[in-house]
Amino acid sequence: MARGQIPSRLVIHACPASEVGRIQIVSNWTNQTLLLGFQSGSADLKLTYIEAEHLVSEIAQIPGCTFELIQSGKDAGVLFMHQPGLGIFRGDLNGAGSITLSEDRLQAMLDESSGNHREFTRLLRLALGQSWDDLLEPFRAQEYSENVVLLNRAG
Repeated sequence: MARGQIPSRLVIHACPASEVGRIQIVSNWTNQTLLLGFQSGSADLKLTYIEAEHLVSEIAQIPGCTFELIQSGKDAGVLFMHQPGLGIFRGDLNGAGSITLSEDRLQAMLDESSGNHREFTRLLRLALGQSWDDLLEPFRAQEYSENVVLLNRAG
């Protein structure tokens, strides 16, 4: 492994079948059963933080592509999640794989919420990537069960 490269896992949860050729590092494409006309696949890589950021930016340009990239170092890592309509989420991970927030970020959230508990909760959920997690969870669960259905949250 070259200096600075970190074990990384790219999981493409859904990519339009017409666009899979743009992601050449994934070779194990299969039909995405939750979304007709989409494919899913994954790749285990070794990337520097900068290479990971560039890869995420590149794949995020593909219309309709839903994915995540996880880098796991010895003591820390990074999680990137992308969902069309939400864009890219980036979170720093500790050794246990949990998203961490700095003291400065927490203080800024406290200041911005001005004592409003509901607003602080909203900011905290945003900082932890909860919206991305909520949308990616059906795709993650699909790996373990064929009984997963993607529901439209209209209204």
